[in-house]
Amino acid sequence: MAYNITVIVYVVVQFVAFLLVLAGTPLEMFRSVEKDASFNNICISLWGFKTNCSAIPYDYTVDKLFSGCPQILNQFHAAQAFAIISILVYLAAFIAGLTLLFCCSFLRLVCLALNIVGSVTLCVVWALMVLSFYKEESPLCPSLGYGGTFASGFVLLIVSWVLDTINIILLLLPCTTTDAAQDKTEEPPTAQE
Repeated sequence: MAYNITVIVYVVVQFVAFLLVLAGTPLEMFRSVEKDASFNNICISLWGFKTNCSAIPYDYTVDKLFSGCPQILNQFHAAQAFAIISILVYLAAFIAGLTLLFCCSFLRLVCLALNIVGSVTLCVVWALMVLSFYKEESPLCPSLGYGGTFASGFVLLIVSWVLDTINIILLLLPCTTTDAAQDKTEEPPTAQE
């Protein structure tokens, strides 16, 4: 059974993109540039705040951390929801891609639709993080970029989004359909003399 190389590349890239969005979602989005008195970096993820980035538990949830900053809190809640949606959409696109690889050429359009939806949902996540990084809500709620920088979780989400965009381009190529079993019947050779 011969597989279409473009579909194989799509499935591999989609799997990597899924793993990156899965790994990047719980990791920190922002990290302090300066270390505190105990020489630890301070980190903020989509879910909370840590005074030690290598620690597992959060010191504060985002609800507690941004309780006086409703705009930032709403941005984080929206980013959380869209991150979870992105994980599910990326997983569905990977599963549809595997099915496309082995059969069901009509799933190419399903994969394309899932990748477009995944691209939009993940773009919302990182766009909200960029907005909270640069925009100051009020003097009591400074931008998260003040004294900080983007961290590994944010970078993983961006890389995953780029891979998703590459997959959209791969799916738009005309050679990404797989042949159905009935189309693989051989015709007898004609005599050319």
